[in-house]
Amino acid sequence: MSSDRLNAPFHETTTGTGSLEEARFVPQRYEPNYPYPLLVLLHARGGDEQQMVRSMPALSWRNYVGLSLRGPEPAIKRGRADGFSWGAEFARPDRRVPRPFASLSEADIVRQRLIEGAPDAIDSLEDGLFSSIRQTRRALHVHSERIFLVGCGEGAAVAYRIALSYPERFAGVVAINGWLPGGFRPLARLKACRDLRILVVHGEWNARVPVQSARRDVRVLRAGGLRVAFQSYPCAHRLTSPMLADVDTWLINHCTNEE
Repeated sequence: MSSDRLNAPFHETTTGTGSLEEARFVPQRYEPNYPYPLLVLLHARGGDEQQMVRSMPALSWRNYVGLSLRGPEPAIKRGRADGFSWGAEFARPDRRVPRPFASLSEADIVRQRLIEGAPDAIDSLEDGLFSSIRQTRRALHVHSERIFLVGCGEGAAVAYRIALSYPERFAGVVAINGWLPGGFRPLARLKACRDLRILVVHGEWNARVPVQSARRDVRVLRAGGLRVAFQSYPCAHRLTSPMLADVDTWLINHCTNEE
């Protein structure tokens, strides 16, 4: 690795234009006339937007624009705030709590949403994410057909849910040590989802989310006809250099090969 790459600065900007706090990564020697792939970075439980954007140089200094978002809820550990979370809807499989049956009638729910304007957590998250993408595209030159969701842990569950709900808006998903979230049908938009590319990378020694769980998610997605690449690594739940190298290779292949 050359010394100029080791010492080269990268630019990091935190903005408050949307409902989610965000940080951006601008590639080294940014070229305004080149349409860059955009990586929307979604941190694990207990992380934040700065943590993810600081990981970008380990992936690539030059290849991508990075948009890192902060989960909307504080994460609580041993009674204290410890970073941020994406909400109970994306909880780890072993921590999921069944939702109680709603006491409101369907008419009351519609009235509450439309008239009283009560926000829905998933709707707010989606609105915030898409708003941040729009703002980034106004500020930097991003290729509209090369937008990828990259999530770690709980962030991977968010990436799955949003990409599988809106597959036409994304080129692909990278799920790192993550899981398919509960509470929605991942293959509800099966035909559209078959154009979505998915890479799953997982630690073989991950005690929080066993690799068997990731393999099961991969089987579910492949059974629906989705193209899913899977690779496991001799590590636990941390990001490693081999993981990031393989993610970079996979992204570059999908950005340069027309299929």
